[in-house]
Amino acid sequence: MKNTPGHMDDIASRRAVRALIERYDWALLSEDDLVALVLGTAQPEASPADLRKQAMHQYTLVLYQACRQTRDPEQREQAYHELFRYLFRAAYNRWPDLAEDVTQRALVLVYEQIDRCRHPGAFLAFALYKLQHALQQERRARGKDLTGWTEETDRSSAEKDRAAFQSPLGQKERLQTLVEAIQHLPDGRQQKAILLKFLGGLSDEEISMHLGVTVNNVRVLRHRGIVQLREDERLRDYFKVGL
Repeated sequence: MKNTPGHMDDIASRRAVRALIERYDWALLSEDDLVALVLGTAQPEASPADLRKQAMHQYTLVLYQACRQTRDPEQREQAYHELFRYLFRAAYNRWPDLAEDVTQRALVLVYEQIDRCRHPGAFLAFALYKLQHALQQERRARGKDLTGWTEETDRSSAEKDRAAFQSPLGQKERLQTLVEAIQHLPDGRQQKAILLKFLGGLSDEEISMHLGVTVNNVRVLRHRGIVQLREDERLRDYFKVGL
């Protein structure tokens, strides 16, 4: 039995969709549903590259709607989790030592400014633009040019955060100052996300269970709290060692 053009289109579309799902670990749509969307919008006998672009475009629309809606919190959380992985991949390829911090900043920017994305089909491009913005914020926060940082010239941000809290500089008096500053953060969940991580030694997964929020929310809470602590004059010595 000969393959019909429609059958060949289905095979090519499925290959394109499956490759993207495996690469980005997409889960908001099933393979069959995404294939159906691609087949319904792609030009007849489209090239593999065109089918991939169409699959990316269709999933971007779904991702945008899932991030923006509020009726299904679990779907929204899944969408932001997928967006985090997508942005982290892009950040790690360019700034491996800064990838986690920059991605967290970008995720916050997307969450706060998603209404500024006027074209849902360009949502991933919008998010990548926010990733660049997040890099600029991270550079300003650290007070120096981070271009060209490597593992040999500095430690990762996560290592530096931990070192700052556990540094020998954190003698009893300074540790008390640090704890007091954390306890003055306006959001109690931010306080716990920082204290449990750096003073309690808990993993993000353990903190998420303790706070009753997702792992991604733990990271956002901790990031926002640390941003506020950077502005506290009492903690200047901590930031000198890399917080």
